[in-house]
Amino acid sequence: MIRSADLAICLNFFGTGPGAGPHHNRGVRLLAADAFVLGTYPLKEKDRIVSFLTRDSGRRRGVARRARGARSAFLGTLEPMTEARVVFFEREGRELVSIDSIDTIRPSFPLSKDLEQALLLSAFAESLETFVSDSDPAEPFYRLARHAMDSLFAGAPPPAVAAYFDVWILKLSGLFPSPTECAGCGRPLDPKATLYFDESRPGFVGAECRRGEAIRLTAEGMATLRAFLSSPLDPQARPGGLADLVSVARRARRNFLGHELKSQRVLAEVLGD
Repeated sequence: MIRSADLAICLNFFGTGPGAGPHHNRGVRLLAADAFVLGTYPLKEKDRIVSFLTRDSGRRRGVARRARGARSAFLGTLEPMTEARVVFFEREGRELVSIDSIDTIRPSFPLSKDLEQALLLSAFAESLETFVSDSDPAEPFYRLARHAMDSLFAGAPPPAVAAYFDVWILKLSGLFPSPTECAGCGRPLDPKATLYFDESRPGFVGAECRRGEAIRLTAEGMATLRAFLSSPLDPQARPGGLADLVSVARRARRNFLGHELKSQRVLAEVLGD
C-alpha cells in the first residue's frame, strides 16, 4: 500500500500531467489516457494484447486488432516504456479493453539502441507490471516512470537511474524499509552510524541488532540512499554506493516475491552485477 507521506513526496518529485476523460454510451465507455506501454502478447494471427500503465486506472490490458501486420497502425508504438496517448473502449464486466488507437508521445526506441538502456527499459516495464495493481489509481507510479525516463533522456547514468527506480518502486509498494528505524528493536537509527540491511527481518538495523548475513552499507551508499529518498534524481550527479542499494533492493524484492524478476536476472548477468 502507498503511504500518504510517500505519495506526497512522489507527487512533488515527479511532475504533473493530464488525466483521462471518460464518455458513456450504453454500457461502453470511450476513454483516452496517457500511458506507458509495458508489454505485448500475441493473440490469434494478427492481434496483440497490450499491457499499459495509466495514471487514473493503473495497469490495463487491451486488444490491439491487426497489431502484428507489417502495415499495422500500431507499428512502432508498442516498445516497452514508450509513452503514448491510448484511446480505448471499456465494456462493463470485461477485463480486456478494446484499443482504438495509440499515438506516441515519446518513443523509447532512441534509448533502446544502447544494450544497457534497452535491458533497463525491460526491467522498468516488468517491475511496473508486477507491482502496480489493476484498475487502481497509479499516479505515483506513473510519475516515477516519467521521472526515470526523463533522467535517461537527460543523460543520467543508467546504473543510477536503475537504483533510484528500484528504491522508489519498492517504497511506493510498501516494501522498502525505513532507514530511520531499526527493524530489530524499533529504536531510531543514528544517521551517522553504520547501517545494515537484515534480509531475515527484512529491514535496516543497527550494529547491536545485526545478524550474521546482514549487508553493511558503505558511507557512500548511505548518503546516496538518503539523497534518493529526499530529492529527485539529478541527471548530472554521479552518486556512489549504488551497488549497496542494488543489493538491498534485490533482496527486498526477492523476499516479497519469492523469486527475482526475469528482467533483473538478465540485467545482472549481462552487466555482471
